[in-house]
Amino acid sequence: MLMRTIQKTAGGTYIVSLPKQIVKTLGLDKRHVVRVTVEDDRIVLTPATVRQTVQSKRIDTSDLRDPKLLGLAIVNSYIMGHDVAEVVSEGKMNPLLKKAVREAVENMIGVEIVEDYADRVVLQTFIDPTKFELDKLLEKFTQFSRAVMRDAAKALRIGDKTLAHDAYERGFELTKHYRLLMRVCFQALHSTVVREAVKVRDTSGLVVRIIAVRELGRVAYYCMRMAERVEEIGRVEDELAATVEEMVSLVDKMLNDALTALLKHDLSLASEVIDRMDNVRTLYTKAFRHIIRKPEKEANILGLIIRAVRAIAGYGVALADDAILEIFSR
Repeated sequence: MLMRTIQKTAGGTYIVSLPKQIVKTLGLDKRHVVRVTVEDDRIVLTPATVRQTVQSKRIDTSDLRDPKLLGLAIVNSYIMGHDVAEVVSEGKMNPLLKKAVREAVENMIGVEIVEDYADRVVLQTFIDPTKFELDKLLEKFTQFSRAVMRDAAKALRIGDKTLAHDAYERGFELTKHYRLLMRVCFQALHSTVVREAVKVRDTSGLVVRIIAVRELGRVAYYCMRMAERVEEIGRVEDELAATVEEMVSLVDKMLNDALTALLKHDLSLASEVIDRMDNVRTLYTKAFRHIIRKPEKEANILGLIIRAVRAIAGYGVALADDAILEIFSR
């Protein structure tokens, strides 16, 4: 750790010298401008002009012979903000590993294979995190998830397996958007410039949003699974379908209000979302009474559907908790 002493000029301002090696490493010189900000108990100097840097990650398949683990390594390299991922092998790469690389690329936004050899594959991400506003990404992601859930409930009521399948496919696509959200969050965590560009006030606000993204990722997962199960079951009797739709309508509003509470710092609204969980439990019990009279296979599928809706409600409450955390961290 390098230490410097603050000095005072004749004019009354304070100065501190910067280590030559650090300045050169950042590509700065005496003519460059830096911004001075305070973060908690730290003084932070940031170059006023962003220097484009490329973060790279080397992934050795000798440590990841399972295609599933290789896919996870590639996805997590993307989420952690690496621009280039080089997947290498000691010899000719196993075809199953090559397939895992291609499948991973298909499930990430903005990633392309730029080099492909027998023993090496290079992936590059062409996404500028400073072009996004994080809260708007959160809003869109939540809206898409809610639409999947609502369409799944409608498909159950009218017996439209095509609509259920479409909802499932859209839910599956949400995985890509979740990974993009996490990538932008981690890049903002490591860069003050990115954090300012995505319009997050400070690191504590960013941490709350990372937690919120995790909650919303689980919401998206259960919305997708709900649609998948509805496609299996088709149409059900009107009374049960009406109860499920009522439950979905309530949970849909909970998600909307929880996110609004987070973005608008509305403590009262966050509290209301938490209180509505009792109503969700009541409707769950009502739906369950209908389901237990069904044949075993049908009952199992319907049980998974209402459990998915209840799980979504639970993560809506968790999002409201995040809103409260954000409010009291300000």
